[in-house]
Amino acid sequence: MAPNVAAGDNVKVQSKSDPADELMVFADDRNTPNNEYQYWTVLIVDDDPEIHQVTLLALRDFYFQNHKLKFISAYSAAEAKPILTGNNDIALVLLDVVMETDDAGLTLVHYIRDTLQNHLVRIVLRTGQPGQAPEQKVVQDYDINDYRAKTELTVQRLTTTVLSALRAYTAIKELATLNDTLEAKVQARTAELAVSNQQLQQSLAELEAGERAGKQVQFKMLPPASFRCGEYHFSHALYPSAYMSGDFVDYFNADDHQVVFYIADVSGHGVASAFVTVYLKRFVSSYYERYQRGNANTLLDPAAMLSALNTELLRENMTKYIALFYAILDTRSHQLTYANAGAYPWPLLHNDQQQLQQATYLELKSTPVGMFDFASYQNHSLVMREASSLLLCSDGLLDLLPQQTTEQKLQFLKDHSVNNTDIAGLLQSLKVNPDQPLPDDLTILKLRRYTNNS
Repeated sequence: MAPNVAAGDNVKVQSKSDPADELMVFADDRNTPNNEYQYWTVLIVDDDPEIHQVTLLALRDFYFQNHKLKFISAYSAAEAKPILTGNNDIALVLLDVVMETDDAGLTLVHYIRDTLQNHLVRIVLRTGQPGQAPEQKVVQDYDINDYRAKTELTVQRLTTTVLSALRAYTAIKELATLNDTLEAKVQARTAELAVSNQQLQQSLAELEAGERAGKQVQFKMLPPASFRCGEYHFSHALYPSAYMSGDFVDYFNADDHQVVFYIADVSGHGVASAFVTVYLKRFVSSYYERYQRGNANTLLDPAAMLSALNTELLRENMTKYIALFYAILDTRSHQLTYANAGAYPWPLLHNDQQQLQQATYLELKSTPVGMFDFASYQNHSLVMREASSLLLCSDGLLDLLPQQTTEQKLQFLKDHSVNNTDIAGLLQSLKVNPDQPLPDDLTILKLRRYTNNS
């Protein structure tokens, strides 16, 4: 966030030749105590002065989290480089593609991400010549957050784009701050080992408190424990083996009759794996925002979502992979469309036919996302009948079952899940106590369709 700045009440535009070349816009703040504000800093990089003027006018009354926008202007990629180097509080770059060269904007993206190693600032490409940089190729090959043709950026769409970018910026910055805080605490406690055992115990207690705070942040991202949509009821339970979990589960309404839900298991444990669950949540949320804006329907295509996530994880080189089951439920047609990326055990489908419960595993052998660049995923579908249900769980549940072989564990789970309508009853039937120390994260998601008379 930009530091406190004294602001006037006029739009000020400096000439293109001015070395400072900084352009700011503020609302009238003469009645503000101490005549001071805090701002979100936005860098406009475009060789067309009119674009700068239009952007300022469109966003002059914009607020986010009670803060205005502060604008800095650059009229070429070359002008933008020292500005980016000298300003570490820039939250958003509105970037033209074709300036001093046909790919000046794209080259600047590489400079920001690779040379400056700035992965926090959000980058929105705006181009008046889409043919010079086709959207699909640019989105795949460059670490940008949105791609817009200048002709489509109405005031409303520009406002929405900036709002989405700042939301992503604040979420990533909060996570980075949390991670930095935890790492700083670990380093501090390690150094204190030589002082005394008492100081060591104190430092471990403080670290534990920090991890509890991290757990609270992560658990706030989870959906409600119980969620009803039409005839369907969703519920979940997540029990981490440590303070923070490498498992994650989510469900939400994409629109008035379609529900997105997924269950994920990140490789490894602890903070690093928990970070990837936050990345996953932000990834899905970005596609939800695009769907809400009417820009893409990828959110409702499970196989396409898994492929896109696989590409992103490999490109980011996170060295983590995710076993993920992703599905869309249409509550009007009762059709379930799903794809699997290495999630195991497979989802367990229960159908109540003439009061005789039948359970079947949806066997879908596949590869986790983030593991191989050649991985491919396919959509499957089925119809959820009345009184049917779907049980999904992470492999941490199998680790707690007493049987010797995986096949025996799967059969045991299948047999004991038939007559249990809720997660608590299932765990009791399996004789699993999640309050005891766990060898692995344990996550369960339950979807049930009720009859019209239920």
